[in-house]
Amino acid sequence: MRPADRLFSPRRLGDPIGAAKGKGVGNQDSSATPQGAPLPGVWRFGDAVLDEQQAALKLSGAVVELDRSGYDVLLALLKHAGEVVTKEELLEAGWPGRVVSENSLAKAVSRLRQALGPQGANVRAVHGYGYRLASPVSFQPAADERTAVRPHSGPDLYEGDAMPHRPGWRLVRRLGEGGAGATFLVRSDDGEERVAKIATSESGLRGLKREIALARYIGAVRADLPDVARVLGWNLSQAPFFLELPYFPHGHLAEWAARPDGLPSLSRAQRIALCAQLCDAVAGLHEIGVIHKDLKPENLYPVRDAAGNWRLVLADLGAGETVHAPRLIELGITLSIAAEHMRERAGSLLYLAPEVIAGEMPTQRSDVFALGVLVYQLLVGDMRRSLAPGWEADIDDELLCEDIALAAAAKPLRRLLPARGLARSLQHLEERREQFLHNRDAERQHARMQRTIERQRARRPWLIATAAALALGVGAGSALYVKALEAGRAARENAAVADAVNRFFNQDVLGAASPYASNGNREPTVREALDRAIARIDERLRDQPIVEATVRMTIGQVYGEAMQIPQAIEQEQRALELFERHLGPDDVRTQQARYRLATDLTDDSRFTEAKTLIDSTDTLRRELEIDDVETTLLSRRAGCYWYIRRAQYDAGLAACEGVVESQLAFDANDHTALIKARTNLAVLHSRAGRIDQAEAQFVKVHESFIALDDRDSPTRLRVDYLHGMNLVALRRYDQASQTLETAYRGSVAALGAENPHTLEVQMGLAKLHMLRSRPAEAVPLLRHAHAAYERQLGKDSHFTIESREALDAALCALGRDPSGALPSDARAACLGESRPQAGDRSNA
Repeated sequence: MRPADRLFSPRRLGDPIGAAKGKGVGNQDSSATPQGAPLPGVWRFGDAVLDEQQAALKLSGAVVELDRSGYDVLLALLKHAGEVVTKEELLEAGWPGRVVSENSLAKAVSRLRQALGPQGANVRAVHGYGYRLASPVSFQPAADERTAVRPHSGPDLYEGDAMPHRPGWRLVRRLGEGGAGATFLVRSDDGEERVAKIATSESGLRGLKREIALARYIGAVRADLPDVARVLGWNLSQAPFFLELPYFPHGHLAEWAARPDGLPSLSRAQRIALCAQLCDAVAGLHEIGVIHKDLKPENLYPVRDAAGNWRLVLADLGAGETVHAPRLIELGITLSIAAEHMRERAGSLLYLAPEVIAGEMPTQRSDVFALGVLVYQLLVGDMRRSLAPGWEADIDDELLCEDIALAAAAKPLRRLLPARGLARSLQHLEERREQFLHNRDAERQHARMQRTIERQRARRPWLIATAAALALGVGAGSALYVKALEAGRAARENAAVADAVNRFFNQDVLGAASPYASNGNREPTVREALDRAIARIDERLRDQPIVEATVRMTIGQVYGEAMQIPQAIEQEQRALELFERHLGPDDVRTQQARYRLATDLTDDSRFTEAKTLIDSTDTLRRELEIDDVETTLLSRRAGCYWYIRRAQYDAGLAACEGVVESQLAFDANDHTALIKARTNLAVLHSRAGRIDQAEAQFVKVHESFIALDDRDSPTRLRVDYLHGMNLVALRRYDQASQTLETAYRGSVAALGAENPHTLEVQMGLAKLHMLRSRPAEAVPLLRHAHAAYERQLGKDSHFTIESREALDAALCALGRDPSGALPSDARAACLGESRPQAGDRSNA
């Protein structure tokens, strides 16, 4: 079996495919130039050595200083040594995400040549195209990829150290730390204090650049915004990279709110004024087209103005990342936690709008949702309390309840107040209250007059006419009455289930986001919050089996999104048992649960179970003549997924084409679902050798990304990877290499190097190296992927087995080392000794 690549599952990204049918390992490219090793290592050319682990260049053993852009341009030339690298590619490498002129590139190349000394002559211009490195290059990957130092990470920094690149400044105290960087209080020799935000990873550096760009834009467009933290300075030329912000001695909002002289000291009127000021500050950003994306207490800082009044300053404008996850819709609930969210603090969910949790793009209305939560917390004096059902009891003002409810409505279209409108509502609360009381008195007086008029009317003639009409309509209306009764009963049942499910997630899942629910001093992660909620399902919902089934099925889908397949199957099986026992097999909810479970069984290599479930449910639906669009869509999704997993591409064509057709009929505006459906169809075409048809589908997929304005989400990265594998099948290796490298770097930054989706891009790069007759570059990638798959998914997973087979093939192709001995773990592969085969585990 060939190395595995993945496509989209019905909800998440991931499924094994290969190159086009009939395409095997060949020798189309005999060049020895390494094409973009995704892991850090050491590059050698002439007497120059570039060490990615140290982000350092040495000539004849002496360190040579390079600025950041020069370093990245050199690295791009090394990865494509001997080839022409276009100006556009070098501009993107040296200045990612920025618009700079070609003159900047020319200056960077000039500085690079000067730094390289005699080696600089090998950086040659190809007029009208770009540059190339005309020098033999060798590459040695890091000895241990899992512990490799992140590129560009600066020296370890400690309290009391001198501030790098800032003479006269010193690190005073560490204020915080995250996956992308750390923040320090820094102080100059003359006593000035600032906050230094230091990037420790590529994603952290991108965050700094984004925040600097936003700060410069805001300064150019609206320099009069007083409540947005200014960026005071930055260093992006060499590690450690950082930016400088004002220091707020009162700490962030959550810290200040817990102090007796902070939020507790404010009256109700002062708190309302503070809320209005915060809304005005956010509105100022919205009016110049900026969305904060990450409004929460840790990004708001209280300060006193000249009059002694408290204000809140917005900071961390570069912190918000757009995260896409496939949507899961269950009875009006949109809840989908992608793998990269499962490790985050659950408390951040309090301020994320439901549509953002579900993977939609952040908008101004998602900022307004966060404002609604913050206003509620400020008014009740507790920055850790969630908007759980019954929150209205904490606010003894009907108008304030109305404002909060409008701002924090679950559906974006119901958030009728923009940030500025919410501010005005709060500022004019007293005038609104007077008008409200006046209107209420007028309505009561009108109602009293209406009742008096009604009592004076003669009623007997009307009673006679009504009785006659009823007698004539009883026969004709009885059938309609029964239908209406049934529809009303179904509507009440669905409403009750939806209400119960919403209460469960609000109280048990999101309730765990509150630090009140945590053990010790550490706030729980989203995964921990979900696990705690599951433990309470039996207690909460023992008397509501349909609600329990719905909740368990929803949780199963969430686990599936995070690639926690065994946990997903456990919840979905329990849900299906409840649906079958209480609704019976004829109910569409039971049938939909079967198809969803079958998808995860396929993901778990339990192919026979999955196919039996799909076929039996399809047969039942034909017998019952049930053909609703949503259930048909789920059936076709499950079937398409199964056929591709089992490499039955011709048999699966109708199902995969049917997914696109059903999705268009079900919801043609769901671009995310259409992206997944068309990508799976493209993958199936590619695997069957219909490469041109696959490319046609990829074109439509990219049109959907344009409609979503999506450039670098995990979903986009996954499609780029799959497109890259189609380019491999087309033998367009240079374009495939660039596409796969971009997808790999983005996936590492967004999901992490150990994430199963990232590992598959790694497998794709290894496959490309093998096709280019470079097994030495494929082996370290495959070793890492196989070890990670076995550790996470077990030795029997088809991903583990397929990565082992790919590794064996690469080791065997590697041949003998200079001593004449095969690597020890290559002997079994080359001697043809048997290994487990990826196959059906059925009921394992």
